[in-house]
Parts: sequence; C-alpha cells; structure tokens
Amino acid sequence: MKKSTKKVTRPGPNAPSTNPWMIQDKALKELERGMQNLHKQEYSEALQNFKTIIDGFPEDKELLDRARIYQQICAARIKPAPETPKDPANLFYLGVMKANEADFDGAVGYLEQALQSSPEDEKIHYVLASTLALKGERGPAVDHLKRAIDLNTLNRIHARNDPDFEPIRDDDALQSLLYPEEA
Repeated sequence: MKKSTKKVTRPGPNAPSTNPWMIQDKALKELERGMQNLHKQEYSEALQNFKTIIDGFPEDKELLDRARIYQQICAARIKPAPETPKDPANLFYLGVMKANEADFDGAVGYLEQALQSSPEDEKIHYVLASTLALKGERGPAVDHLKRAIDLNTLNRIHARNDPDFEPIRDDDALQSLLYPEEA
C-alpha cells in the first residue's frame, strides 16, 4: 500500500505573516514606546505612538481602547495654555497670586498689564509697589507707593506696617513718604 504524502508549504522569509501573536507583540511594543514618551512628557511623540496602534491594530479592542484613552490624554496636554485675561481685575488677581508664590517678575508683568487698563487703581499701584520692594527696586517701588497714597491716603498706614516693604525700609524717599510729618 502506498502512503499518501501531503506536501506542506511554508511561507518564505519575506511572506506576510498572519500570526496574531506577532501582531499583538508589535502593538504592545508600540504601546510601550508610547507610554515611555508619555512619562517623559513628550506628548507629540506619544500621540503618534498611540495613533499607530489605533490605525494599525484595530483587531484588539482592549488595546485599542487603551490607546484611545492615552491619545486623549496626550492631546489634552498638547493644547496651548489658556490666554491671559485682558480685564484689569483678573490681571490684578493673577499678579497677587504670582507675588504670593514669590514669582515677583511674573507678578510685576501682570500688575503692569492691569495698570495699563486701569492707571488710577490704587490697589494695583500698592501691590505693584510692594512687589517691587520685595524685588529690591527702590525707585519704582516708592513711585508706585506714592501714587497709591495720592489715590487713597489709607495706603500710607498700610505701608507703614506692611512687611513687604522691609527690603527697602531704610530708603530715605520711602521714609519721607511714610512719615511726612517727620520730614
């Protein structure tokens, strides 16, 4: 009796593979690269990694769902920062917040913007004066404090007790402004 032999053909080295494990492995490696980029805060690169998974491996629903979530996270991180408000009240509050965080340069920037829109606001002049004093900028600090006092004389009393003016407390111009009765 003659045995029938079945010839088995194997794909060549360049033939496309239909092995689902290889596809899964490629997708997982892409996910790993995306996660590494995400942790390095390289959001644009990570976004591309997750997009590659979404476009190239639609058969794995769980992996696809994860890639979509991470893609949304990256997209949210890439969005530009919100615009700086233009109204003086919000600029003033941002300036106060920056001053409280000891970001004096940032505070001065916001306060000067607020002052452009509201040049007669005594609060802006006062906070700008105290922030400039903390920076050690004597002349501009005294100038803004003088303006704040001209707009509201109670600012003289506030400044006498305000520790923000300590770095320039020995300034003769400041002393004359705070204690005019002794000058």
